[in-house]
Amino acid sequence: MSKRGFFHTVLALTLVAALLAGAVPAYAATSGEIQDELDELNGQRSDIQEEMGSIQTRIDSLEYEQANTLEKKQMLDQKIQLAGQELEVLAEQIAIGDGYLTSLQEDLEKARQEEADQRQRWQERVRAMEESSDVGYIQVLFESDSFSDLLTRLDLVGEVMAYDEQLAAEYVAAREQVQGLESQAEIVREQNEQRRAEWQEKQTLLEADVAAANQLMTSLEDNLEDYQQMMKQAAAWEAEVEALIAEKKQELLDAQMLEQMGNQAGVVNQAGFIWPSYTKQINSYFGNRWHPISGVWTGHKGVDINANYGSAVWCAAAGTVIKASIGWNGGFGNVVMVMHPSGYTTIYAHLSSIAVVTGQSVAQGQAVGYVGSTGNSTGSHLHFEVHDLYGSPVDPLAFSYP
Repeated sequence: MSKRGFFHTVLALTLVAALLAGAVPAYAATSGEIQDELDELNGQRSDIQEEMGSIQTRIDSLEYEQANTLEKKQMLDQKIQLAGQELEVLAEQIAIGDGYLTSLQEDLEKARQEEADQRQRWQERVRAMEESSDVGYIQVLFESDSFSDLLTRLDLVGEVMAYDEQLAAEYVAAREQVQGLESQAEIVREQNEQRRAEWQEKQTLLEADVAAANQLMTSLEDNLEDYQQMMKQAAAWEAEVEALIAEKKQELLDAQMLEQMGNQAGVVNQAGFIWPSYTKQINSYFGNRWHPISGVWTGHKGVDINANYGSAVWCAAAGTVIKASIGWNGGFGNVVMVMHPSGYTTIYAHLSSIAVVTGQSVAQGQAVGYVGSTGNSTGSHLHFEVHDLYGSPVDPLAFSYP
């Protein structure tokens, strides 16, 4: 069930409630009309309860999903913690690399300075040699295209510099140290750039995981809150319908009583009985019958009146309640027995509830209980018996009723 579907249902039920509770009829409704309204309300209650079941199912599903997501979130938190530690290690490695690179840069500057110094000393030495000789050493030196070409040209003047090989060797060593430091610095620089890129990638993925988990938790919490609010609204609506049902039940009892009293006004049979229900529809008559539960022929000591569940059961005549019992009671279920001054005893069985107590005096037409299906019963009905002064059951239909 969607949220939209639920609110449409609530709107429809609200309109029905307004019609049932707010409309004032221009005439007194009959028991049949009130019963129709009561059936409609019972149907609306069933619809609400069905909707509440769907909402509860969705709440249970969301709570289960929330628990699973929370578990995943906890695992993600552990992953985040480990990733954070990895990032710290990377950061330390980057810091160490940066420090080492700084040191290399310092060493490189010193090496370059040393190279420049050695080159200057060597040039000065060559110039001095040239001034004292006819060889064009400076021309040889400055016509070199590269460092390797310079070394080749040095061979040409090697005989004049043999006495000062140490000076040349120091210059070459200084130059080689510069080249080595430059190469090493480039390697460290590339490693640090790679570590920084790796750190940034992990940091981005980590932030994305955290954002996704938080968004999912927020979404679940919002949905759960929505459905919990819907459940509260449905429960409030159910309570309102329950109140309407209670009012209609009372209206039904009042209408049935008025109709029964109107139908029987001025009519008295030989036992002084009135009919105990609003309806005279009989499901099972007095005498031998095929038992609907045991499946055998048996003697039926009364009549089964097809009355709606919860409708009033009226006392057939004034008398004293000799039994008002909740329970199985030999298959009668909830039962009321009334002894009358005429010597007759009436029995009202399978009641949903009882309205009197043992020893109580009751008036004719007073509600002694309400129709149900307790005890040995297959459905809602009133089992009505009449016993004579000897305790023998007689056919209730042997008496005349209005």
